Amino acid sequence: MEIKPGLTVNIVINIDYRKEIVETKNSIIHDIIEKRIIVAQPDPPISRTHIKENVYVTYLEKEQGKPVRYGFSAKIMDFIKDYELASQQTTQAIELFKESRPEPYNLRMFYRLEPPGNCGIDIFVEGNKVTILDVSIGGARFSHNKTHHFKENEEVKIVLVVGERIYQIDSRVVRIHEPENEKVKKSLEFVSIQFLNVDGHIKNELGRKIRDVERDLRYKEIDHMTT
Repeated sequence: MEIKPGLTVNIVINIDYRKEIVETKNSIIHDIIEKRIIVAQPDPPISRTHIKENVYVTYLEKEQGKPVRYGFSAKIMDFIKDYELASQQTTQAIELFKESRPEPYNLRMFYRLEPPGNCGIDIFVEGNKVTILDVSIGGARFSHNKTHHFKENEEVKIVLVVGERIYQIDSRVVRIHEPENEKVKKSLEFVSIQFLNVDGHIKNELGRKIRDVERDLRYKEIDHMTT
């Protein structure tokens, strides 16, 4: 459904991947003028320090009788002290500018992404690039040509590349398993690792990158379905 005045929304104003905290504010839409959206100032209020910052506006709608959360990105443009309601009463409100179309929204902190090649996320072990099968801010699963002899519970130093930034981090091998195909068992191995003592800044960078890649994949899927 399309958003409209009277719709209850949850505004995500901060995600701390390090502490696994999502800060949201409950609000209601007062008015919509093209991409300009007027929402009620929540209680407790959103601080003026967030002006010009990007937030995420989420809401629920029913699909086949089940609630599904959608959301879109928006920028806080202004704070309105005396916004006039239809009842001619005035109230505090916030002006948002809608910057993306609605999409299914998931707030799982350790969402696992199956990244496509050349998406800007890479892992290297002993200088060798491995093939990432899935990755989250908590760890990764990858395949390799048995260039390194991994052991379960051993600690391994890896190089994590996020965009143009390179990080050296510690990890622990959680699981090792072989592919079912007998032909490739001798040369290929699957390894699951847990990231250890990762700095909060790195978690935030990786979390944002995973979110961006997930969004791009969803847009491509929607465009493919509509063409």
